[in-house]
Amino acid sequence: MNFGVIGFIKSNLSMGNRLSELFYGVMMVAVVTGLIKNDLPPSQGTLRLLLIAALATNLTWGIIDGVTSMYGGLVNRADYNNIANRFREDNNNPQTREMVRKSLQGTIVENLGEEEQSGIVDMIGAGEPVTGQRYPATRADWNITIATIFIDFILVFPVVLPYLLIDNVRWAVFASHTIAIILIAGVAVVWARNLRLNTKKAGIIIGLLSFAAIYFTYMIGW
Repeated sequence: MNFGVIGFIKSNLSMGNRLSELFYGVMMVAVVTGLIKNDLPPSQGTLRLLLIAALATNLTWGIIDGVTSMYGGLVNRADYNNIANRFREDNNNPQTREMVRKSLQGTIVENLGEEEQSGIVDMIGAGEPVTGQRYPATRADWNITIATIFIDFILVFPVVLPYLLIDNVRWAVFASHTIAIILIAGVAVVWARNLRLNTKKAGIIIGLLSFAAIYFTYMIGW
């Protein structure tokens, strides 16, 4: 499904960012739906209010998370440029060399051996300092924010859907929270699979933790 909204999200967010946003988005909706108590009648007004509250919460979260992530990335980009410039001005300084080496960690360069990484550090040190560069948000940066908002918006519907389909509020709450827990446990399984860890253990542990968190916030009325 590399088309439409799904394709847009996959092409603009890394696997790790997608999984993290899925986790946050589902948890936010589950907490908001905890406002619906068992003795509250499932009127059309109540359900409409629930959907509006869930959408507003997740859209707000998506905007905040997307924009802060985008500008955090821009600040990191400027910081990397400053590190490279300091190294180019004195490429015999072991401290600035180590700072450049550390800045390469967490990128695809990390897959190279120490000798190859050292060669890349040397190439960076041999370059000319870049001065006066500005770091405005580009269209690609804004696409990251929009993709984040899309994830949080979409995740509202599977968690809220039981309230729209089930007349009994107690069973609607149960079904909604079950869907949320399954989604969160599924994120944990994909996390573990990509990290080559035990997927069953990750799914069970995170599922139980999310169960405890969701039902605790529900029981205290938050």
